Amino acid sequence: MIIRHETPQDYFATEHICRDAFWNLYFPGAHEHYVLHRMRKHKDFLPELSFVLEIDGQIAGGIFFTRSRIIPRSADAKPVPAVSFGPVFIAPEYHRRGLGRMLISHAIEKAKQAGHKAILTLGYPYHYSPYGFTGGKKYGISMADGKFYQGLLALPLQEHALDGISGYVQFSDVFDINPQEAEEYDKKFPPKEKLVLPCQAEYEKACTLLDETRY
Repeated sequence: MIIRHETPQDYFATEHICRDAFWNLYFPGAHEHYVLHRMRKHKDFLPELSFVLEIDGQIAGGIFFTRSRIIPRSADAKPVPAVSFGPVFIAPEYHRRGLGRMLISHAIEKAKQAGHKAILTLGYPYHYSPYGFTGGKKYGISMADGKFYQGLLALPLQEHALDGISGYVQFSDVFDINPQEAEEYDKKFPPKEKLVLPCQAEYEKACTLLDETRY
């Protein structure tokens, strides 16, 4: 098993694994592989922090970073640069083997070595708390609507990097995709059945949960 940077020769295989990993997870079908396709040429993409995991010469997972920032609530304060990861995935047949943890830990360490201040991401807290992520609320970081959600997570990479910050996160607009374009791009891949599953309703509910933790 190795973790390395992606090459153009990997693109289709990486997208194929990404598609399989997210298929029917959050909604019937998946769009993450299309996001990944667009991301590589986007101004916010950070190829130096994006990696694939390879097993026996085959792509088995990946993690991809983009620039993000925190917009202060104070009008005279400057935006605070940060980085964010997503999509991050492991091929379904390799789940529960610790590979995701290895991949995420590797990328976090590389981001720290590169001098980035903080990582902001969206996800289930129990997935990311082992890496040191806490709710953005701890640092006064909300979504654009001003609310503190459980799924908005932050990890300072430098001491005091997020101290005294109060604002909202602004993720890259690479994630603002056109669903019709995503569906058209999906036709490049083998057909898969779209299903309505309980995990989709659970995810939809999780997205609305507010962080009521007292930090």
